[in-house]
Amino acid sequence: MVRPQIGKYSISRRDLLYTFYGLMSFTALVSCGTNKGSTDNSSSATLSANATSNNKGSTKLVRLGYQVSGDITHEKGAIEKRLAPQGIGVTWSQFVSGPPLLEALNVGSIDLGPAGETPPIFAQAAGTNLIYVVNTPPGTGEGSAIIVLKDSPIQTLAGLKGKKVAYSRGTAQTFFVVKAFEEIGLKLSDIESVNLTIADGRAAFLSKTVDAFVEGDPNLIKQQREGSIRILRDAQGIKTPGGYYLAARDFAINNAELLKAILSEYYEVGQWANKNRRAAAEILAPKVKTDVDTMELTLTRRKYDMRPITEEVISAQQKVADLLYELKVVPKQVDVKGATLTAQQYTAITPDALRNRA
Repeated sequence: MVRPQIGKYSISRRDLLYTFYGLMSFTALVSCGTNKGSTDNSSSATLSANATSNNKGSTKLVRLGYQVSGDITHEKGAIEKRLAPQGIGVTWSQFVSGPPLLEALNVGSIDLGPAGETPPIFAQAAGTNLIYVVNTPPGTGEGSAIIVLKDSPIQTLAGLKGKKVAYSRGTAQTFFVVKAFEEIGLKLSDIESVNLTIADGRAAFLSKTVDAFVEGDPNLIKQQREGSIRILRDAQGIKTPGGYYLAARDFAINNAELLKAILSEYYEVGQWANKNRRAAAEILAPKVKTDVDTMELTLTRRKYDMRPITEEVISAQQKVADLLYELKVVPKQVDVKGATLTAQQYTAITPDALRNRA
């Protein structure tokens, strides 16, 4: 097997993923749970058997990933209800962020899951065989911000030059930080990037081990209300293609009708949440350990929606990939089209409600 190289070192694709993401193992960051009507199958033998079943197009168990920010479709059990008459079960696995979720996809532990614009580029650079399924447009941008403590002497982003800024490398926070500093003529090399998970980054920030931190909702809202922080720059006005649902290529191709049904449920529940944010907040608040009012405000900053993968979407994602390569954030040029399906294959998996939406 030909191994990718960084400088004089030859490393495996899995090692490259961990190098990019700063992870020792995705299994340390995932908790497998069940929903109504689902089955917890966590052994490697079972997961291997399920992956084989998926590739043959005779799926009896769909394994979905979601992040700690919450998933309303998971909580409402909509996919379970849709698939139960077909004798298909559903399991869910929770991840701290997009990178470990995509690594779980890569090794065949789950079949489908969401991530921001940045993790798929790192994953593709590492040689994974994942594909973009649908695009999820960005929210308002208020839900992510570069912050300092209230008593910090740093007043502007420019004041962070040479300072320690904690964020989770490989997540959507990476692109946000890149673009925010680019606006004022700084590069990542002008700051001291501290790669930490969100929880560890928050702890380092509060203990003043780092000078600034990239925080997100609902914790950002909580800290704003407490008056304990100052926002130097939130993500409003930073152009991004948004996020995506991604799947293993074989799963998407061999289970087109099933995938279309699953995406339809994500879309319908999302439309319900957009119209019923208070009710959605009441469902999600206890799951993400916050109060209903904070969760409701969090949801007003999100946009539950989907767009099909089009040339326009691919072009926007390619610009992100090109910028990250230009800045040496990723060491390899990525061709986003290499992680897409044919037009006919996309037609087969795209929900009818999205067909005319570009």
